[in-house]
Amino acid sequence: MKVAVTSIGNSLESEISPVFGRCPYFIIVDIENGEIKGDLTTENPARNVPGAGNKAAEFIVKNKVETLISEAIGSNAFNILRKAGIKVYKLQSGSVKYNLKLFTEGKLGEITSSSNGGPEARTPRRRGGKG
Repeated sequence: MKVAVTSIGNSLESEISPVFGRCPYFIIVDIENGEIKGDLTTENPARNVPGAGNKAAEFIVKNKVETLISEAIGSNAFNILRKAGIKVYKLQSGSVKYNLKLFTEGKLGEITSSSNGGPEARTPRRRGGKG
């Protein structure tokens, strides 16, 4: 299974990035029987362009990723990932390697709807009505 994790650095030991479209790196790994069998680090080609979320989602799809571990994903990017059949899981604080361990142990929750980028994506939103 091909899994991508948003990261601020270029190794498995790097801290995760809580943003998707403008994360500095994607760490893409192959996982077989709960073990990491290979990894590829790539700079996020969409990081500094308009429509970063959509372009990052297209990059993930193009690289045949099956699962993404991230957090703040906008609605258009989320829809691109969903249409491609890519499952998205909510990361936890710590390293890329730690999050991959949690994923293989079934300890990360699946994200089933999009969020707006930035720190406010972590706070619950009010539903219906204004204010």
